[in-house]
Amino acid sequence: MAYSSAKLAFLSSLALTAIVAAAQNSPEDFVDPHNAARDDVGVDPLTWDDTVAAYAQSYAEHRQGDCALVHSQGGPYGENIFWGSAGGDWSAVDAVKSWLKICTI
Repeated sequence: MAYSSAKLAFLSSLALTAIVAAAQNSPEDFVDPHNAARDDVGVDPLTWDDTVAAYAQSYAEHRQGDCALVHSQGGPYGENIFWGSAGGDWSAVDAVKSWLKICTI
């Protein structure tokens, strides 16, 4: 199944963030800040994709046991990894903002 580059970029913010942002991980918490940034540069908005989200959640759960900052190997998607210091009240929005600092849309 082919996915657009927008969906691939969206997965970047999901992988591993799902575990870190457990208290605030609604689809809107991920999609809205992405779409605000995309709107700023005239790029079409993203939509939530349950298949991509399930893949990201599965990989996050796989890494939860060792907390290794390791990208998946050979999977259908790529990801950016968000890491916050212990005790932080990190949210999905924090992860997306961190990713957007290094992203060129």
